[in-house]
Amino acid sequence: MVDAAQRRQEVVDSVKRIVVADGLERVSLREVAAEAGLVVGSVRHYFASSTELLVFAFESVVDAVLERLRAAAGTAAPGTHDGVVAQLSQLLPLDEERAVDLCVWTEFKLAARTRPELEPTAERSHRAVAAAVGQMLSALRPALGAADLVIEAERLLATVEGLGLHAMLQGRWLDAQLCREVLAAQVRGAGKAGI
Repeated sequence: MVDAAQRRQEVVDSVKRIVVADGLERVSLREVAAEAGLVVGSVRHYFASSTELLVFAFESVVDAVLERLRAAAGTAAPGTHDGVVAQLSQLLPLDEERAVDLCVWTEFKLAARTRPELEPTAERSHRAVAAAVGQMLSALRPALGAADLVIEAERLLATVEGLGLHAMLQGRWLDAQLCREVLAAQVRGAGKAGI
């Protein structure tokens, strides 16, 4: 008997491979079935439409990224520079798993601009990541007031997202070590007066 959760994950993994190779526009029930080595009817058993499949895949990627952030929070030293860098590193393409998820997540977030069915997940992902960054900064710089905390969290999040995109596009020279160094420099400056 087929495990439904396992089969859904196999389908999501197929969506991710397609998005990384050819972009979101190639994702259809037929293409995903072929990539997963299934017949279309098997995919339709779990997803009634391409839209339902896309929403589920986007939610799965967001959940995976958020879980990595939570896991890093549990192992990193909270309220320390190194702890914040370790957590934020989960949002950078520093290994294949994170690179794939970042690529797919970015494609979905961009698509949410014109595809209303993806917008709620894009909004949820931004709010959850922004809240996590805010919590990191609050622990790192407890003297920050609420307004400054929001500004600094958004600034740091924009830096991390931009760095991640830049690393995806310029990975030949913007490697994992340089990404960590840039991130560490940004975290050092976060919330300090005059920055």
